Amino acid sequence: MRFSYLLFTFFILLTLFVFASVNASAKLFFHDDFEKDTIGNEPDKWEIGFDGKTQAEVVADPEDTRNKVLKTSTNPSNASRHDVGGSIYVVGEDSWSDYVAEWDMMFPDDFYMGVVFRFQDNEKFYLSDRRQGGRDYHFYKRQGGWAQIKAGSVENRPEVWYRAQLTLSGDEFIFKLKDRKDNTPFDNIDPATEGQDGTFKTGKFGNYGLVYIDNLFIGDSVDDFVLPVEPQDKLSTTWGAIKNTY
Repeated sequence: MRFSYLLFTFFILLTLFVFASVNASAKLFFHDDFEKDTIGNEPDKWEIGFDGKTQAEVVADPEDTRNKVLKTSTNPSNASRHDVGGSIYVVGEDSWSDYVAEWDMMFPDDFYMGVVFRFQDNEKFYLSDRRQGGRDYHFYKRQGGWAQIKAGSVENRPEVWYRAQLTLSGDEFIFKLKDRKDNTPFDNIDPATEGQDGTFKTGKFGNYGLVYIDNLFIGDSVDDFVLPVEPQDKLSTTWGAIKNTY
């Protein structure tokens, strides 16, 4: 009887230790699922990094009107990119350096669109960019013009929800993309693009062009980054061990 009690006590202490370790090491920098926003308004948690001719707005999910998502521009795709005066909305801090970001993303049509990272101003940032044709996916640097850092590819098509992952570690960047319905862990997904450049060390995360975004999580590292069991779900109890740090 005493042995069973001691074993039970040991198990409880071990569980508390693991829980405490997770809370100590894991940190959630940012989360947004847009459910507290008002449809037709700009997203509350986002700010304008480059004030162009377009406006981001919260809209009903094209596939599920009960769900709210971010539509990053009110203009068509060919009038939404930064090059032609499209606005860039960003989140985070100027000091952000290494992190893992995961989010749901839908491309409304076959055009150039993506996300920016280590954004410092409208002429200093990196871009993870979908190209036309449903395959090419590249890294670019914006610094007095465009410079391609690395070419890559991943099959994709418009009007499909994908789950994306961007990992930043020092000068190295890795971008992965999979169908949102695909339960394969990102560890087992081949990179769509890998690149290396040390020009910009820190900066914010944001949109580029016209895309739909939902369920954005930005965390400390890939080891600490725990996602909901189903990527399309809103903030779930899976985050229970670390959400108090956010």
